[in-house]
Amino acid sequence: MVKALKIEIFLLCMIVLIGLAARSRRSLFSSTLQLLFSMLGYTSAAYILFDMIWTLSDGADGTLGIAANWISNAVSFSLFAIACLIWFIYSETMQGSRLVTSRYRVVLVTLPTALVVVLAFTSYWTHALFYIDSQGVYRRGFAYMIQPIVSYCYVIHTSLHAFVQSRRVESLQTKAIYRTLAFFAIPALVGGTFQIVYSVPGLCVGIMISMLLLYIICQEQLISTDPLTGLNNRNRFETYMLSLFSNVDQAEDEYLLMMDADGFKQINDQYGHVEGDHALQVVSAVLKDVCSPSGGFIARYGGDEFVVLQKGVTEHDIIRLCSAINNELSRAETPYSLRMSIGYARYGDGINTWQELLRAADAELYRIKDAKKKSGIKVR
Repeated sequence: MVKALKIEIFLLCMIVLIGLAARSRRSLFSSTLQLLFSMLGYTSAAYILFDMIWTLSDGADGTLGIAANWISNAVSFSLFAIACLIWFIYSETMQGSRLVTSRYRVVLVTLPTALVVVLAFTSYWTHALFYIDSQGVYRRGFAYMIQPIVSYCYVIHTSLHAFVQSRRVESLQTKAIYRTLAFFAIPALVGGTFQIVYSVPGLCVGIMISMLLLYIICQEQLISTDPLTGLNNRNRFETYMLSLFSNVDQAEDEYLLMMDADGFKQINDQYGHVEGDHALQVVSAVLKDVCSPSGGFIARYGGDEFVVLQKGVTEHDIIRLCSAINNELSRAETPYSLRMSIGYARYGDGINTWQELLRAADAELYRIKDAKKKSGIKVR
């Protein structure tokens, strides 16, 4: 009865993980991250499959049962370490870590996993990680703890790295991603601990929960992300504003910058819409470089319109920020000049809601555009 329940748990976790891996290839972020997430799902499902085979073959009589027991353990030990390595690379890639930016570093990071794989498949002779006794029962070897130590070190290292990163960065969007990476592995770690101590299938359940939570959070990021620029979209901007302005103290010293690209229609007409899309990507990259380090919340509001919610001590800080945006755009390597008309407004001084702040910044933007038109500068 207990063994049958374990098999049902294994099968459920495998089905969920394979489903997540298959769907992730069509939806999650960049192609590299899609591939890594998919590999993590398939590898985890394969680990659970061989763990299930071990459950069925452990204690079985005969040469076939002992062989199945030995092979399933060697493979599952290896697959678990490989899954943790893939998660490490996935998480570090999301964080832009230098550990995964060169082939040499990736090889060094992979060596502990290679050691576990070698120990697992040589345990038939060495009994290092495990052995099968004369009754066909699995037993832990003298070096058994090497496998969980190596595997969990990958997870703990990248989780702590993500946690530290989340404390350092100012960008709220980046902070949220790093926090997700820092805490997503907790269900797997708790489940794995229960499995080591009580010999219950807790790890597969923990892995399934972790992967499912990560997938859901990634989908939420996609729903709130503009696909062309990678910035927050208008829906995410309005949701963020509602959350921020629900607490008046949080909104103090907040400036809203509303901007659009000068002469954007001419770029589309003269160079085509593909180049127009590239211009928007250039603008978004500049906004990230200039505004993200100081904690600016950046969103594409629609078309060639962008918004930045920025905390500023004085208005002079915001004026410098606007100048920095246009200075960076002037250095962009494009066959046309890029420049933004930027209007801004500050919360307070008669502006008491985020809707009023938006209207005030929009009115200032159009005042600036009208002034440019009168002076003969093309703004559309």
